Amino acid sequence: MKVLVFDLFGDLGHFRKFYTTSSPLTFPFPPQPTIRGIIGAIMGFGKEEYLDKTKDIYVGVKIVNPIKKLRTGLNLIFTKGSSGEFDPTLDPSRKGDANKTLRTQVKFEFVKDPRYRIYISASEEFLKKLTDMVKNHKTYYTVSLGLSELLADFSFVGVFDSHPIDVSDRADSVIPSRIIREIDIGKVQKIGKERIPVVMDSNRMVKMYEDVVFSVEGGAIYGKFTDLIKLGNGEVIYLWKQSQESTPIQESL
Repeated sequence: MKVLVFDLFGDLGHFRKFYTTSSPLTFPFPPQPTIRGIIGAIMGFGKEEYLDKTKDIYVGVKIVNPIKKLRTGLNLIFTKGSSGEFDPTLDPSRKGDANKTLRTQVKFEFVKDPRYRIYISASEEFLKKLTDMVKNHKTYYTVSLGLSELLADFSFVGVFDSHPIDVSDRADSVIPSRIIREIDIGKVQKIGKERIPVVMDSNRMVKMYEDVVFSVEGGAIYGKFTDLIKLGNGEVIYLWKQSQESTPIQESL
């Protein structure tokens, strides 16, 4: 199985946690549906079709730079007119309610100087097209890190052969907690855990979540892990598929 590897990076990233509203918090890395959206932006898939067109590809992610977060206020503008349609004016007379607050400041959490390594495996035709786009640094739509204002860049790393391994003492990527048999506490490791969305339907409704574990400082996690894949460049990773089983949404509530 061939795996395309490329790095994704930028100044700031925001991958909104599903349980935060008034003061949005961010995941430390892009969840699986977000990565599929990034692939859709590169390939030219619309927001109504990218989930369906990427449902058969496998994706993985590695944290390269240590996770650093910051919080800052963003000035948001009430953009609905009296008709309910988009109207970005600050003229209150066109909002239908003169007492409506036209501006509000909301605290957002961001990942600072994020850099991730993305792993993609797909059909030969799909992978060739995507590889050509990434290798030539081309995209159909602008790639961002969660929000449209947070522009992203990417760089081609390579296409590598891979083979499955039953048990490994190292995992270089974000991994589901269910494949962990033990953690090596003899090594100094900063490990984080999150519950992330992994399956989203065509209406962009989350259907399944997964508990995942990752290195906060970037790099590998050490212990005993199953169901991993070893690449030709030596990295040991886990790949998700959109349709694979995970934690049902009912069990995550």
